[in-house]
Amino acid sequence: MLTSSGLRHFARIHLAMPASEALKRAELADPRFVQRVPEWASRLGPPLATTLIPFLLIVYVALKGGGYDAIIRGEVGIAVWWIVLIGSIVGILPLAKITRAGWIGIASLTALAIWTAAGISWSESSERSVAELARVATYLGILVLALAVQGRDGLRRTVIAVGAAISLIAVLALLSRLHPAWFPENETGIVLDYAQARLNYPVDYWNGLAALMAMGLPLMLAIAIESRHLAAQALATAVIPVFALVGFYTLSRGGALEGAVALVAFFVLYPRRLAALPTALLAGCGSILLILAATQRAALENGLVTPEALAQGDEMLAITCVVCVGVGLLRAALGLAARHGLGPRLNPSRGASIAGVVAVLAVVAVGALAVGAPSEISNRWEEFKAPVGPEAGNTAGRFESASGNGRYQYWQAALDANATDPLLGIGPGTYEFYWAREGDYPGFIRDAHSLYFEALAELGIVGLVLVVAPLVALLWLGGSLSLRASTPGRQWLAAATAACAAFAAAAAVDWVWELAVLPIVLICIGAAILGHRRGQSRAKRADWRPRLGLALLAVAAAAAVGVPLVGAKLVQASQDDADVQQYAPALNSADKADELQPWAATPPLQQALVLELQGDLDAAAAAAREATAEEPTNWRTWLVLSRIEASRGDDEASAAAYESARALNPRSPLFAR
Repeated sequence: MLTSSGLRHFARIHLAMPASEALKRAELADPRFVQRVPEWASRLGPPLATTLIPFLLIVYVALKGGGYDAIIRGEVGIAVWWIVLIGSIVGILPLAKITRAGWIGIASLTALAIWTAAGISWSESSERSVAELARVATYLGILVLALAVQGRDGLRRTVIAVGAAISLIAVLALLSRLHPAWFPENETGIVLDYAQARLNYPVDYWNGLAALMAMGLPLMLAIAIESRHLAAQALATAVIPVFALVGFYTLSRGGALEGAVALVAFFVLYPRRLAALPTALLAGCGSILLILAATQRAALENGLVTPEALAQGDEMLAITCVVCVGVGLLRAALGLAARHGLGPRLNPSRGASIAGVVAVLAVVAVGALAVGAPSEISNRWEEFKAPVGPEAGNTAGRFESASGNGRYQYWQAALDANATDPLLGIGPGTYEFYWAREGDYPGFIRDAHSLYFEALAELGIVGLVLVVAPLVALLWLGGSLSLRASTPGRQWLAAATAACAAFAAAAAVDWVWELAVLPIVLICIGAAILGHRRGQSRAKRADWRPRLGLALLAVAAAAAVGVPLVGAKLVQASQDDADVQQYAPALNSADKADELQPWAATPPLQQALVLELQGDLDAAAAAAREATAEEPTNWRTWLVLSRIEASRGDDEASAAAYESARALNPRSPLFAR
């Protein structure tokens, strides 16, 4: 440990010379300054870190509404960067030398953060762009921490930890549907009537929950096949039908597609495909049984809380327990049979495997042509492009619909936005403003429902490359290593890469980047892939230079996350005080937020609202005008200014502000008259 004399010694040299030289000399002059981790800590540290950090982080963020809220996400970012900073300074992190692929991953996400920061200079809203910078900085911190705790066998432990976290979330989600009284009220269903039937707890978004289940499928399959203990194999197999049932209750077509992508990727990359088939078929049969049982209970399927639905929930809980226990016991029996050499051992040659795959694909292609698949695909594409497709309702009939629910229009608007400045884009976080004034039909839309199209619109071609290239490289690295016979842990790499493929598919059709729990799953698994070492020997500790780099990066990133976080908390405190008519402290918090973020529109807008409640209309109008100056393309600030000007009796100024608001959101029902 660092002694008092060591502290004084470090303080003297740290104050007298640059940080890099100070850290280097401190190690040379007093080896106790950053003492090597004891043997017991070096043995227990990586296993604990690579297991507990992903598990706790994913579960915590999921239970906090999936991390969509900027305050929750910012608090996570600050906590992560503090761990990195302190760990780097005292020499605990990194636990092992970060691989070259890991440093490339850090550099890639850092480049995205830098480009996002540069986008503030040409953005329509500095506040929205700073918030996007904080988002990327938070994800960067999670990547750095996940890489810093990777060690020998880190990939296997990470897959198990992430799979366990998603399993816990799946169980809680299912119980919230079967026994809603045990859980908080469905706020999403209250705000959005049509969402009542779609399971969304705990992440508050049905498609996000379905994507999470899809990412967990290959992880649990790998655990069910490769775990060293029969009990773990049985438990992992038993939970897979729960994933499927949760996905069904979300009524998410995208989730079903992402699950299919994950399974296909898993079986393409998994080195022992035929050995995996019995477990997959067993879990698949259990999944089908549960989904069939769910379709026979309409009240429960529709998310009702009537006595009939509650009774059906009890029935479904009993059926789920029976099916899952049965699946688990059968998997244990398969495991026992394999251990005693019972049953066939299929080990076809590589040529036979390729021939079999080609034969299956040929049969599928011929069958597709026979049933008129090309024309059906064309019809489905036209249905997808329609702004509003055939009404399927919130029932299982949704899975038969190809309607994009406006996605084609969102993506077209993103392309149009990029056309205004193909290289740079319109600015991070500002797609909402572009859609409001240029979109094809009414409706509030904040995101383009595609990470790739949104990156192209907001960050330009450069931003799109910075988003897509690292994801493609990660999939390529994981896939190539999985298919290489000399790679240790190929089965875990296959599962991790398949989960990343599910995220890539989800990112193409939804706003998963904003639902923090999904990028966190991707980052934890991706870090395990990037940190995977071909050799099995224990990695050497890093020297002082990587630790210094991580510490400096932590300071800069924590500032990028901390400023908007504090500002958001101050605005929230102001809103809470105003709700209970405590106007003086409400105005004080809004003033502090404005001083902290002079570039932001929300603090002066909050000032205007509080001053309006106090009756100081002249000051309220001045604050509202400041808000419109900071975000001139945000129709809301102009509408608030119009109301305040009308209250002041300045009809001309009120009408002008109203016309500005209507011009920025011409299709809104608010301006229909």
